Amino acid sequence: MKHIKKLIVSAAVSMLLLTACGESGDNNKGVETVPIKKSAAVYFSRVGNTDFPSDIDAVSSASLNRIDGTLKGNAQMIAEWAADEAGAEAVEIIADKGYPVDYNETVDLAKEEQGKKERPSIKCSISSFDDIDTIWLSIPNWWADLPMPVYSFFDEYDLSGKNIYVFVTHEGSGFSSIVKTIRDLEPDANVVEAVSVKGGSVPNEEKTIRDYVKKQLDKS
Repeated sequence: MKHIKKLIVSAAVSMLLLTACGESGDNNKGVETVPIKKSAAVYFSRVGNTDFPSDIDAVSSASLNRIDGTLKGNAQMIAEWAADEAGAEAVEIIADKGYPVDYNETVDLAKEEQGKKERPSIKCSISSFDDIDTIWLSIPNWWADLPMPVYSFFDEYDLSGKNIYVFVTHEGSGFSSIVKTIRDLEPDANVVEAVSVKGGSVPNEEKTIRDYVKKQLDKS
């Protein structure tokens, strides 16, 4: 009897593990990409969208880093690594309205924008867009969703037939439903769930990002 119980428990555990792996592996199931010939790294970050004072404390400020004296956002760093590895340009999505210096105020404003389904006016110019076949998209997870200026980006650009590799920074919520949302917004694009990185870990993940991009380039 004990032997039978052990077998049942073992089978149940195996099924749970298989299910978990299946759910993780299915996020990109059925996505076929086109060869990567020319790409661009597009990102949305607090840096560039906020008028930070020159003496801002990047150590204690969420999503900010000071690299060789230059203030950079988490999503920006990921995009720049991807761009460098792919020999591409890094392009920022900049909202005309701007965001508060205080992180909590930015969080509150992001929630308000989301509730109103706002589409802030943006600036984002991708050189030779028609020749681009791949977008390395790096964005933060705001309230389990895309920042609203990123919705504006998808309203402005038709990415049909192009690859979109999605990188997300977060504070514990991972991708949430962001990849699904992008697939809904761009149904004719090849949307790939790439890498999610917890915000505070971003400065240590350069090799992870570069290795991932290199792998995709080698495959295409």
